[in-house]
Amino acid sequence: MKKEEEKRYIEKEKILQEIEYAFVKEFVDLRHEKKLTQQEMADQANVIRETIARIENQMTSPQVNTLIKILEPIGYTIKIVPINEKR
Repeated sequence: MKKEEEKRYIEKEKILQEIEYAFVKEFVDLRHEKKLTQQEMADQANVIRETIARIENQMTSPQVNTLIKILEPIGYTIKIVPINEKR
């Protein structure tokens, strides 16, 4: 039973990593589409440039209030959707 729990945990962690990678990739793509530098986005979001850099380099997972701040300059926000909902 313990090995099965371990396997489920590893699978969940893999899914979370994939979701985070997809978010970061889309975030960077949108910033580039808007032709914003990390500094310009940081200025508009009222955060330091290093915050944007750390998120883009997957060195940190932002808190919800930071996500809201950094998505606003590119015209987006966050939304809770069912796990099985596809784009």
